[in-house]
Amino acid sequence: MTAPLLVSSLEPTALGSLFSSCAAERTNKPSARRAKQPSHHQPKPTSTSLSEASTLNLIRSSLLESLSQGVIVTSRGLNPLYWNAKARTLCQHLSGNDFPPLELPAEVSEVCHRLMRENRLSDRPFVMECQAPTGQTIRISARWLELAGAQASDRGQQQAFILVLLENCNDLLYEEIQIERKKYDLTEREAEVWMLLRQEYSYQEIAKMLQISLNTVKTHIKNVYAKKRSCQGREKFWCCD
Repeated sequence: MTAPLLVSSLEPTALGSLFSSCAAERTNKPSARRAKQPSHHQPKPTSTSLSEASTLNLIRSSLLESLSQGVIVTSRGLNPLYWNAKARTLCQHLSGNDFPPLELPAEVSEVCHRLMRENRLSDRPFVMECQAPTGQTIRISARWLELAGAQASDRGQQQAFILVLLENCNDLLYEEIQIERKKYDLTEREAEVWMLLRQEYSYQEIAKMLQISLNTVKTHIKNVYAKKRSCQGREKFWCCD
């Protein structure tokens, strides 16, 4: 069962303009030189400029693939135009399929449809959290993709593509707990109890899951809060495993 759709107030994402300044710089400089030369003396692209373009494309691809979020760009017809490896993995979790998905899972399509029906003029995303068959909680966020150079009055161009972000809430929480374990010098058991508490399990449920007494759970949580208080106001660097 999926959770209710929630609308958040995040700033609009301009993924298409990430490298627009670099592209504009490369585009404007040659055009200025061409204006001074006769039309029959147009300079041909050099191997250096082609190499720079290839490098820039490689950087763009590596950047998107290195994100911890799943990234999907789809058309209004919900035909995926791009998705990184993380997005394909999370879509496999949602569809319960061991093979790479060929189309968007039903949960992702639902969020995109809600965006198109109810959020036509807004730059805010539609967000939904749902439980995957694998037990993972996946957060889906869909918003219109702001294209670099698109005119504000050209609504069709501005709303031609949808950006979908996917996050594994379980993984995010685990990473956060590992950071807090290093930061506050928590023991393995304290971190385990703290993570279950952050997942909104009761003290009684934590005691039953870990097969420890209720008083032991309370002691671990008390120690966690004490360690967190002792680190307030102190800057500390640490290395995460």
